[in-house]
Amino acid sequence: MKLTKLLILLFPLLSFALGVKAQQSEGEDAAAAPTVSDELILVAGATGRTGRIVVQLLREQGYRVRGMTRNKESAIKQFGAEIEWVQADVRDPDTLKSAFDGVDKFISAIGASNQDPQNGPELVNYIGVKNLVDTAKANRVKHFVLMSARSVEQVVNDPNQTTNDALIWKFKGEEYLRDSGLVYSVARASGLRKSPGGENGILLTQTDESGLGYVTRADVAAVMIECLTNPDAKEKTFKIFNLLTDDLDSWRKDFAKLQVD
Repeated sequence: MKLTKLLILLFPLLSFALGVKAQQSEGEDAAAAPTVSDELILVAGATGRTGRIVVQLLREQGYRVRGMTRNKESAIKQFGAEIEWVQADVRDPDTLKSAFDGVDKFISAIGASNQDPQNGPELVNYIGVKNLVDTAKANRVKHFVLMSARSVEQVVNDPNQTTNDALIWKFKGEEYLRDSGLVYSVARASGLRKSPGGENGILLTQTDESGLGYVTRADVAAVMIECLTNPDAKEKTFKIFNLLTDDLDSWRKDFAKLQVD
């Protein structure tokens, strides 16, 4: 009888102890499971008009972010030290080695200047991208997302086109990435707008039927970040447009409709 009473008294204590142990085990398992915050994302062009939005959205989604800039001191002064800044120049491959150290995935939002010959289309849109691809490959980056432009194929395929070298060099940069063996996504933005993102739908397409459309920089940033985790975005080149729709999130499923390059 005394043994029975003792067991009755001890049972709640045993249950509590087992419950704590189970919670600890679940907590340990959860801690061991990888999350997006475990991945380090490097953003090239991080101080640019689209790149800075990419950085902001990545932080909001819990990623570890490293911003690449040619002037670290200026970047910290202008945008703060909430993320890790690394000084590097896409035109100089030697400066990229430390920038890619420990990086899991990469987004390029770089752009050339038509006014500065030292920062021109060939040096940035092609040689710069080539240097980024080579360094990413050497560091076994898991996914390389490249921001490009909607009209690159039309320019390359137009024998009368002689003025828009920026797009020709962008296409060459795309081709180098596609041939690299890296896991990649190429996001060709249509006419870029400064308006807030998430207010209109997003169209992902590989056809030429919407050549005069527009898209917000924030929506382009959101699409590029989605590419990092969406398996249907791999090895695909596509254009991005805004469109009117009630289903503002349907584009995330539309990657599955795109053809692999």
